[in-house]
Amino acid sequence: MEINFPNAVMPKVTALGTVSFQAHIDGEYLWCEISVEALRVHFGAGSMDGDELLNAFHRGRESIEQVARRYLESNGGRAVLLMVVDF
Repeated sequence: MEINFPNAVMPKVTALGTVSFQAHIDGEYLWCEISVEALRVHFGAGSMDGDELLNAFHRGRESIEQVARRYLESNGGRAVLLMVVDF
């Protein structure tokens, strides 16, 4: 399974306050998400402000993508929602 995280589409804050980011898996795109709680606890988001969440995502991007890759490999390439306990 070939997995990468392109920079073609920037991560975005969803209506639920998660940050959604794109994965490219075997030629197909899908969106993965990370919870606001994970961004606050592990990556320093100080509030639910969209800019704050995106800044935290970018600070932790390498780690977030590593964890997402692990889940995508184990679940057959289905979208994931990363939570506090995943880090």
